[in-house]
Amino acid sequence: MRVMIRSLGVVGLALLSVVGLVVSWTAATVVQLTATALIMGGTDHPLSATGDDRNYVESYLDNAVNLFINPAAESPSESGPIEGVNPGDRVYAVTYPAEFFPVFGSRTFDSSVDAGRDNLNGCVRGTACAFNDEVDDPANPNPAIPPGPDFTVFGYSQSAVVASLVKKDLIANRPADGTDVSFFLLANPMRPNGGVLARGPEGMTIPILGITFYGATPTNSCEGGGECYETVDVAAQYDGLGGDAPASLTNVLAIANAVAGYYYLHGDLQNKSFEDAEYQGSAGDTDYYIVPARRLPILMPFESFVPSPILTLLEAPLKAAIEAGYARDVNPGVATKVGLLPFRNPVQAVVNILKAIPVGVDDAIAEASGDPANRPLGTAPVTSPFGVGGPELPDPPAADNNANLMFASRTGQAPAAHEEIPETVTPVEGTVDGEGVAQENAAGNGEEVVVEDVTAQQGTQKPASTTPRVTKPLNRVGEQVRTALDQIRLPKIRGPIRFDSQRDAKPPSTAQTGGHETPNGEQNSAPPPAGDAAA
Repeated sequence: MRVMIRSLGVVGLALLSVVGLVVSWTAATVVQLTATALIMGGTDHPLSATGDDRNYVESYLDNAVNLFINPAAESPSESGPIEGVNPGDRVYAVTYPAEFFPVFGSRTFDSSVDAGRDNLNGCVRGTACAFNDEVDDPANPNPAIPPGPDFTVFGYSQSAVVASLVKKDLIANRPADGTDVSFFLLANPMRPNGGVLARGPEGMTIPILGITFYGATPTNSCEGGGECYETVDVAAQYDGLGGDAPASLTNVLAIANAVAGYYYLHGDLQNKSFEDAEYQGSAGDTDYYIVPARRLPILMPFESFVPSPILTLLEAPLKAAIEAGYARDVNPGVATKVGLLPFRNPVQAVVNILKAIPVGVDDAIAEASGDPANRPLGTAPVTSPFGVGGPELPDPPAADNNANLMFASRTGQAPAAHEEIPETVTPVEGTVDGEGVAQENAAGNGEEVVVEDVTAQQGTQKPASTTPRVTKPLNRVGEQVRTALDQIRLPKIRGPIRFDSQRDAKPPSTAQTGGHETPNGEQNSAPPPAGDAAA
């Protein structure tokens, strides 16, 4: 009997030991997947005690963590997830001038960005960091940021530029202690394909205003070993200064629409949620998302006095003309410069505009009648946020991607099943460069368009380890015209899509950060929404 009792005791002790090991391993894993949050504001919102109201700062921090960072950290990723912020993790309001002469303050844009860049570099490297300590919980104030822990940086608009430049600095000079840094960029003016500061000649500065075209946010942190600086980049469709600027200098409609998009959409984006965004593609260490516009911003001023079906009638052909000035055929992570022609592909642009006219008629009739199936011209609803003729959004990454890539994202080594493939780039007018892209223009004379070393991940495509030189012959102009005329006679056409309303922004989440520290999962009333940021 004693032997049996002893045996049972040994078995019980062994089971307890196994349980203890599992719990310890799980706890260690959880610690590795969470991070200290470094949150920065947009133009005119330095998040300092003197520059912003305390309620605004606390609400902004809560939105950044609970509406953007954490939902993104839980979403499948092509390159590996960003770090989430768990209850008990520190949340810092990192300060900087956030000025933009001559509208906001006396500092130029570049001067403000440089100051923020120096401060944020100090934060992630553990040297010195200025942050707002007056929003701390008095019972548990934030200490000075120590070197070494993992960080998640949140940058919005101007501070997304700051974060992008710090990411460049980290890639060029990695911390010796192996500090891992993730980035969440909202309304990023340096988005490779769409950011206004990535569209112009890199390094050129606009005098007096002090605005430099910094180029594209890098996506190559996983190359050469070391930590991957996983990044999520979210832009509102048609926000001209927030990551979705046209790729044409002469498409007046697209430029006017982008200006209206900045006015109507930019400041509201901080009060939306990651759940409003749609996956747009991946490149290197970055996943890109877009918040589709519910209506063209250029039509929004007329909503108060023009019946909605009339605006819907106009939207389809207007969108086709506007989208012709964008580079939607290029991965959002491939740096794309601005072109001189109003339409990147003039023949296809005319085709899309003509096809969009009956689509707009059907859309308006369906809306006015309240019957989505009432489309007398027989066109089909458009499923692309980019309108008639626009590309479809790719499928989001597989749900098991995060688990498969977790180890690789920490070591800087890509798994064997996740290699890179050349991106398919259709022959278009204008220029595309950056991220290893070079195109030779050809005017329908049988010359070749050469695409070299393009490595960008689209949707769930799996890359190949090499990027060979690809040559593509161009069709002659006559063949393009004949093909275009055939397309016009197609009976089925795609039409408008489901859009999110910028006026119906979701309220902040019920989970609050408290004074820089997230609570232990308790639900309470939502904080007031953060005010609009100027840029």
